Amino acid sequence: MVMNKLVLTGLTHPGTFELEPGFNTLGRNPTNDFRVHDVTVSSFHCEIVVSEDSVLVRDLGSTNGTYIDGQPVHEAQLSSGQILRLGSAELRLESQPVTEPAHIAIPELKFERPPSSETLADGSLSCLNHREVRAIIRCVKCQKVFCEDCVHVLRLAGGKTRVFCPSCSGPCEPLPGTSLPTAPLKPKKQSLFGRLTQTIRIRLK
Repeated sequence: MVMNKLVLTGLTHPGTFELEPGFNTLGRNPTNDFRVHDVTVSSFHCEIVVSEDSVLVRDLGSTNGTYIDGQPVHEAQLSSGQILRLGSAELRLESQPVTEPAHIAIPELKFERPPSSETLADGSLSCLNHREVRAIIRCVKCQKVFCEDCVHVLRLAGGKTRVFCPSCSGPCEPLPGTSLPTAPLKPKKQSLFGRLTQTIRIRLK
């Protein structure tokens, strides 16, 4: 059994971080598993799927592309020693035995893990921003869950509404047993004549 580790190279301040089994997302947005602070890296650039016998890289529709040893890829295996490039940020995959002590570096380039939801007493998920409030929607893009107060609701013609994620601005869908929030109707502005009439009426009293 090996422990897979990505080592960031080619930047002024190199950084190191370990890949977790399963899905690992990389990009500039702070909600990624590993945040890469580089203007050439997309908000949600790629994901790396780690299994017992392989490391799979999948591009997430990035602007500047994902490359392995200089070759553009949409979905491909990444082997130990190969260079993964996201925009101008280069990372090298290293594999080490799990029994070997991990060397932890603390670079200026930080990788931040986003907060996660919690399970409430009734079994429902909590809002990502309000841990005591039940979440009612899930972002289709980043899969984060939020309560009604957090999301952005846009009212369309015909009374229809669209709900957008406060984190990545992606479209949202209701969680099971819930419904999408609706945008409140804006009060009609009073006309100038109406305001003048009201002013005159107040003065006459």
